[in-house]
Amino acid sequence: MKTMRFFLFSLALAGILTACSKDESVELLKDEQAISFRLQGSTPSTILRATATTTGNVDAFVVWGTDNVFGAVPGLIFDGITVARKVSSNDFEYSPLKYYGEGATNAGFFAISPVSAKVTIPAITNFMTNGASFDYTVPAPDGSGDAIQEDLLVAGAVLNPSVNPAVSLQFKHALSRIFVTATNDAADPVIIESLSLVNVIKTGTLEVNTDCTWDWVPDEGKIGNYPYTLAQTGVAVPQTSTAKLVTSMEQGMLILPQKIVNNDVNDFALKVVYSFANLEHQEKYILIDDGFKFLFNTQYRINIHFGVGAIIGFTIDVLPFEDYIDD
Repeated sequence: MKTMRFFLFSLALAGILTACSKDESVELLKDEQAISFRLQGSTPSTILRATATTTGNVDAFVVWGTDNVFGAVPGLIFDGITVARKVSSNDFEYSPLKYYGEGATNAGFFAISPVSAKVTIPAITNFMTNGASFDYTVPAPDGSGDAIQEDLLVAGAVLNPSVNPAVSLQFKHALSRIFVTATNDAADPVIIESLSLVNVIKTGTLEVNTDCTWDWVPDEGKIGNYPYTLAQTGVAVPQTSTAKLVTSMEQGMLILPQKIVNNDVNDFALKVVYSFANLEHQEKYILIDDGFKFLFNTQYRINIHFGVGAIIGFTIDVLPFEDYIDD
């Protein structure tokens, strides 16, 4: 299993701060010093359906923030300001420059990346006392599986600006991700023709608390099916006791974190269409147990087991959100 690589880099904004390491001291806030941002820790280097999210290709993120003395009453410093990478360098910038309120002792910030029209964010008047929330629908592949899903990264920081004027943001994955493996103890190879997640909750509200903790509230009325992208000829699972990674690293399905509630209409399941010996285009639904939770910043590996006669069983492994290989 591969582990995430850790990165640290500074965002030098309009020449206010130069790049600095975690060990360098940061000068206390002065009236002429604008607020600057740093990405630190583990910007996720996880493979998505199309590309890896790393410090090298995060081109922009959006920031909201308040302090406790901005204006006549506590209010917004940043209201959806985009911080973007400069074309000519690895530095980032935003405009116009923003400042803490004079005498501010508390400030809160949260950010999302990538910048996306899929995120609907309401007007935020005072994040420090009310928190914030926004709606999000996880993009699904179309019927051919060609559409690219988009990861959603979130970060937050709460600080005292007189002590820590530079805002450090450490992004985490806001979604869950699901891979599939298969083993086969039957006498003949099994050809997996298609896979899809059935009755997934697609839309939810991401609540950002004033301490910059995050919580999803799924909209249980908005469900849909997410097809995996497999080769046109399917995936052959030979007779072996060794797990085969059916969905590649690029095919891990990103879904909204959710708790599975089974009923007669909306049972969450993995739909498997397969051929075995003289049995063609067999269709099975592997039902995920009622009460099972897919969590924020976590990934899951569904292990299908084909027994004698291609009888299907399955287990689920819970994994940290990092790259892994089929070992």
